[in-house]
Amino acid sequence: MPDIKLSPETPSARGFFTIAGQQFLGIALGIGVWIMLARMLPISEFGEFTAAFGLAMLGGAFANLGLPQYVMLPFRKAISGGDFNIARGIRRVMPWLLIGSGCIAYGVIIGVKEVLGTDCSPREQSVTTVLALLPLTVLMRYLAATAQAHGAPGRAMFLTGPGQFLLIALGLWRAWSRKGEEVCILDVATGWVAASLLICIALWYLNLLVEDEAFKRGKRTVPWRKMVRGSFPFFLSGLGGMLLVQAPFPILGWICDEGRQAAIFAAADRLAKMLMVAYFAGTALFLPLLADAIQSGNQEYYRRLIRRWFSLVGGSGLLIFGILVVFGPSLLGLYGDAYQASYPILLVAGTSWLFTVATGIFLRVLQYGGAGMASTLICVAASLVGVAGMIGLGLIWGAMGVAIAQAVAFVGMYLMLTLKARTLIQPEAG
Repeated sequence: MPDIKLSPETPSARGFFTIAGQQFLGIALGIGVWIMLARMLPISEFGEFTAAFGLAMLGGAFANLGLPQYVMLPFRKAISGGDFNIARGIRRVMPWLLIGSGCIAYGVIIGVKEVLGTDCSPREQSVTTVLALLPLTVLMRYLAATAQAHGAPGRAMFLTGPGQFLLIALGLWRAWSRKGEEVCILDVATGWVAASLLICIALWYLNLLVEDEAFKRGKRTVPWRKMVRGSFPFFLSGLGGMLLVQAPFPILGWICDEGRQAAIFAAADRLAKMLMVAYFAGTALFLPLLADAIQSGNQEYYRRLIRRWFSLVGGSGLLIFGILVVFGPSLLGLYGDAYQASYPILLVAGTSWLFTVATGIFLRVLQYGGAGMASTLICVAASLVGVAGMIGLGLIWGAMGVAIAQAVAFVGMYLMLTLKARTLIQPEAG
């Protein structure tokens, strides 16, 4: 899979749509995987799996410590400045640190589940098996981020998108061919874990291929204090965002007697995430350049990057949203007739994702530009209000109430981030 060359120039439309095409394939395969799950599992078990999966992704947001997002800055600084000591130290310790934190998070969540309720129900078994994804998900995010920092966004995004879901689909097909109607959540989780492990190995090998030789040999310095201070804003803001994305599933699994509401929400949510095609392609191309521009103090350059983001990422998101509005009922019907009732949820979720995609760059503008604490406070406040709203409205309106609360929280959060970032992107007077 060819990579897009990163240069001081503004990303081209050709480069953007090349990676966007890869991401579309990945998300299309991802939607296909969730459709397979909806067809293979009873609606209650499908909802149960989505609740457990959401809990695993939330645990991953805790366990990654903000390091996969932070690593872009020291790695790009080493590449541009030629001083690799700190980057070598981070490269050496960070994978083991993340694997360890993922295993600790797994143990903590299982322990909390045991304290809250020891009844050996299928739900407990689902959480235990699906949480095995947690350490692998954390490591995968880090390895993909370092590959992007080294200028290989194409192959990294292909592996974490189409590559992963293709392996998952093959695993599901194999389980179905062997067991037919007897496929259970354990089979699904086993296939997902195996696919994630293979992708982590492939990303590790990709990093070895694309990183500068200077990263591999020489003096190493591990800046523990600097890493903690630098990654903390990324950790809290990422945790806040992940909380808004994944909390609906365990919340619906908790406040509703059966997994049906979580399943209905999941069908609409997965389709709405087609808008993330534009966002993922944009971050792969723009973030290394944005980090370079802000660190060099070239304000005109990063204002130009932001304008380009709006035209490419925002415009593509608007096009995808229009497709969902027109063809949403037909696409939801692929899950099964019972899922077509989630079309209003799709419209609500799609609207919030469109605004998030169009303005998503401003979070990184604040973080890279030295206003990480401001962005952290905004994200944490929005996530707490959003979760409270999901619980309150979910108790009244079920999945639709959760969708409305999530949408309001996302739009409010990115609106505040955009307004705050204006102080960093205004042209200098005179």
